[in-house]
Amino acid sequence: MAPPRGRFSTPREKPKAQGKTIKRLFSFFTGKYKVYFLLVLVCILLSSLAGVAGSLFLEVLIDDYITPLLAMADPVFSGLGRALLVMAGIFLVGIVATYIFSRMMAVIAQGVLKEIRDAMFAHMQLLPIKYFDTHTHGDLMSRYTNDTDTLRQMISQSLPQVMLSVVTIVSVFSAMMATSIILTGVVVLSLCLSLTITKQIATNSGKYFMRQQAALGKTNGYIEEMIHGQKVVKVFSHEEEAKAEFDRLNEELRQNAAEAHSYANILMPVLGNLGHL
Repeated sequence: MAPPRGRFSTPREKPKAQGKTIKRLFSFFTGKYKVYFLLVLVCILLSSLAGVAGSLFLEVLIDDYITPLLAMADPVFSGLGRALLVMAGIFLVGIVATYIFSRMMAVIAQGVLKEIRDAMFAHMQLLPIKYFDTHTHGDLMSRYTNDTDTLRQMISQSLPQVMLSVVTIVSVFSAMMATSIILTGVVVLSLCLSLTITKQIATNSGKYFMRQQAALGKTNGYIEEMIHGQKVVKVFSHEEEAKAEFDRLNEELRQNAAEAHSYANILMPVLGNLGHL
């Protein structure tokens, strides 16, 4: 028979002590994976600097090598060849650094998730029976699978991208200030507009992603209990009620997932079009 709605409809609490949670998460990096994490930081710095240096070197390549060659009646390409080799070396450093920090973050992410799953399982053994009576098995499993997979994406993809973006912004801003203060001011104004729009979209997207995870846990929990209690459902002819409850949970998951991914998918096109202004 269908479980009580209240058991599945309890709203998920808002995150508490986010600062302590983030600090605790980073303690995994500074512990067993401290050397790996430092290597990642160095490679991110090299990758960012290589990208900026490559862009700046284009100016030198055009002004000091290509433009003079166009004015020569009998051009000599040896200098241009050496400059191209230097430029290739710069980009090669960036490629190698990106490859290394991507691989290292994958190793760190899997290692950290293993430690987190071990800690979760050990903590679960200490929980009272009341906790398991008020939480579905599917919701508990969702924390080991869906929530940890989201954390894996954050560690292996989002975190290095944020660090890379910060270093790139600082490097590019410094180079722009050295080139033209006026153009830098124009870019800063457009950047403020982009940040405002990004914040609005990210706020809505994050809200619905949290609802999606909560709905996913409830749906998984309901499916697990229905499969486990299928004989009871059959005995009491409760198929239609069970189906109706599943349809409600599934629709809730669909709506939240659609809203979350809609906001997430429009972010890059919006920023891309703002870049053309």
